[in-house]
Amino acid sequence: MNYSIGIDIGTTTVKCILFGEKASVIAEAGREYGTLLPEPSWAQQNPEDWWNAVAECIRIILAKSWVDPEDVKVISVSSQAPAVIPVTREGEPLHDALIWMDRRSTQEYELLLEKVGEKRVYEITGNRLDTYFTLTELMWFIRNHPEIMEKCHKVLQVNGYVNYKLTGEFTIDDSHASLTQIYDIHRECWSHELLEAIGAGEEWMPKVYDCMEPIGTVSKAAASVTGLSCNTVVLAGTVDATAAALEMGVYVGGRAAEMTGTSSVALVGFDELITVEELSYLKGRKKNSTLLYGAMNTAGGSLRWFRDAIYGGETLKKDSYNRMNREVERQAKRPTRVIFLPYMAGERAPIWDPDARGTFMGLNLNTNRAELIRAIMEGTCYALKNNLEQAENIGIPIRDILCCGGCSKSDIWLKIKASVIDKELKIPEVNLGAPGGLACMNAAYLGEYGSPEEASDVALRIKKTIEPVKEWVPVYQELYQIYLHTYQELKQQFKELASVRI
Repeated sequence: MNYSIGIDIGTTTVKCILFGEKASVIAEAGREYGTLLPEPSWAQQNPEDWWNAVAECIRIILAKSWVDPEDVKVISVSSQAPAVIPVTREGEPLHDALIWMDRRSTQEYELLLEKVGEKRVYEITGNRLDTYFTLTELMWFIRNHPEIMEKCHKVLQVNGYVNYKLTGEFTIDDSHASLTQIYDIHRECWSHELLEAIGAGEEWMPKVYDCMEPIGTVSKAAASVTGLSCNTVVLAGTVDATAAALEMGVYVGGRAAEMTGTSSVALVGFDELITVEELSYLKGRKKNSTLLYGAMNTAGGSLRWFRDAIYGGETLKKDSYNRMNREVERQAKRPTRVIFLPYMAGERAPIWDPDARGTFMGLNLNTNRAELIRAIMEGTCYALKNNLEQAENIGIPIRDILCCGGCSKSDIWLKIKASVIDKELKIPEVNLGAPGGLACMNAAYLGEYGSPEEASDVALRIKKTIEPVKEWVPVYQELYQIYLHTYQELKQQFKELASVRI
């Protein structure tokens, strides 16, 4: 029997799943790791934390399953994106990885705005200039740490680093390349113009592979720490959102998926190259395919912040989120009058403001903890509604919305979400997130299906549909307008607050 492994390196957790034939789940494991926040708007991680978690999870699933490593034929890795990881010729990280949450490169953004211009960057990359992408973050390294860049051999993404640890090859998949804001999506090559603008050399950029293209086999060094066979093929992999969209069947116009983990992404799939300035562009799995998305930085991340800073953290039983859900259901049964702006790490779509911050508005002496939790859930749903409106305003039809990701396990959050956006939500029977999409890719590579899309069509089954709560809908429509106005009123204050040096 042939087996495969799907590994997703998220913002907080590695998820590793061993699949049997027809993408059946055999064993799974996960491990959390931390994020370093040395300054406001800075977010970085130690790449070795990812690799150590990956190696441990692979050992666990092999031990759980008693599968012969020689029978594991292929591995795919997806990850959070984008990131900046400068490494040496030997693959040693020269600095912690600057992950997608990092917004330190505001000065570089201003320089590029003047030097290249927002319109030109969009014309080349399909995305508006922003500190979210690799372009400004790499320029920050060049301007602030020239001693690091003198030693730099390649600049990797998150899954690219793990793929290097697995194979010894420096690579990037075309889906990740599309999020660097250094890749010319029309000519399908690295942009000399943008590299020159930031003072970077093309030699730093890895070779670009198709998501399902083999990049090598497991090295002896990786085999010794994971228990894998050196005969196992490693595919180039993809962005977590691309993989999750594949699992949800989001690759044709009109079907949408909402993926909520640490961040939240609303995705709409197309089978042709499409870019619009109001939404972000991400290359889909197939050639010329597109995922347009509105991405929010800290959806589940806001709730995790509350859990760790106020609720008391996680427990040995790993039941903190279930307890929070029950608390809301018991003590905050109706919409709150508390407005929460979920901008704990600045915000991407649709406001694109790195200076924005998390805010509670409307607290009173009767506000209880459950209402704060519900306000966080509501605030992230208002942000989702704002992004869906952006899509609909430019003529993108939203016919189906499928929900996936860890936060889709909360029934109360789903009810709030459906009521805020006033649309029904469909919950798949199997909801593995990014590893589910990787399973489809692996199964197609092994010849079990004609394509990953065929594998997805076979596997996709709707478990339940969440309808809006009728009496909540008009209340949320009113509160949503207050949410929009709250940000506009505070926008200048956020900017002033960010300028204060302590």
